[in-house]
Amino acid sequence: LRDDPVLADSLSNGLARWTTTELKEKSFATGSARFDGEWMFGTYVMAGLGFGQIALTRADARDVNIERLERCLDALETDRLRAFDRDGWGNDAITTLEDGRGHLAYLGYASVVYALHRRLRPESRYAAREEAIIAAIERRVLASPIGFIETYPNEIYPVDHATAIAALALHAKATGAAPSPALAKLLTAVRGAVDPQTRLLFQSVHADASMRDTPRASGTALAAYLVSYADPPLARQLFVALEKGQFRTVLGFGAMMEHPVTMKNGKADIDSGPVVLGFGVSATGFALGASRANGDRETFTALYATAHLFGAPFDEDGVRTYTTGGPIGDAILFAMLTAPKAGT
Repeated sequence: LRDDPVLADSLSNGLARWTTTELKEKSFATGSARFDGEWMFGTYVMAGLGFGQIALTRADARDVNIERLERCLDALETDRLRAFDRDGWGNDAITTLEDGRGHLAYLGYASVVYALHRRLRPESRYAAREEAIIAAIERRVLASPIGFIETYPNEIYPVDHATAIAALALHAKATGAAPSPALAKLLTAVRGAVDPQTRLLFQSVHADASMRDTPRASGTALAAYLVSYADPPLARQLFVALEKGQFRTVLGFGAMMEHPVTMKNGKADIDSGPVVLGFGVSATGFALGASRANGDRETFTALYATAHLFGAPFDEDGVRTYTTGGPIGDAILFAMLTAPKAGT
């Protein structure tokens, strides 16, 4: 929370080790080929965000972290990291940029990493790809009657659009251009997907934007972190809903309930991660980034106490890894623990 450079560098060194050694689908064990591919892709996305966030806020560590970020971008270009999305759609996200639909599973999350790099280095060999991905997202959002686009065919998740919101805001800052009309349309759509009772974000919606899955803490927490790049008041609103409705502490250890208290039989899934006594692993991890971005010391400290205890950090030779999390767990914590202040 104090931006300790020694700890930040040890986290960066840990993810540099994961992303230098080529990860395989067998490094993950979800039981689903799609989800194994998603987690491998997500490891490079979250690692790239962590590298970029350190580079954005620390001049002394800028160059080495940009180099590490570029290694993640090179991985995102490969067929193997696009395979999970291609299998879901039956066509490729990159080859259908001009005339495709949806593909937010790949394009949304990749776009934030590309746009963060563009913010750091406006002109580079990655700029053309960033420009093309941003343009594809803009076209699809503006063409959508509800402002949302599909993650997979006939699957729409509001939280995934927080990636596009962050990317469009970062792109505008990097290029000096006026924010795209697609950004305003996305923000309106996300606000419309907030449950009026819990103020949490619906996990998924139908093609008419009506609720398909109930409001959840995991999606709300990730959205609160990502939206902080573009709209600090909305990020704050989502975070406050989490803090007031889902946050619990026991003896100084804090965690987020995945489901609203009115839901007695909420279940775990791939998005929530394990849910233990109602507490969600993903919700708790993503809320670290949301609380950091929103400057909430008390909530952050309690959440980190839990992450530290159950993550079991191991430090050796200037490298920190979390024993229980594997590559995706390390990458998520890296991104959340380096989240910049809202509006950065």
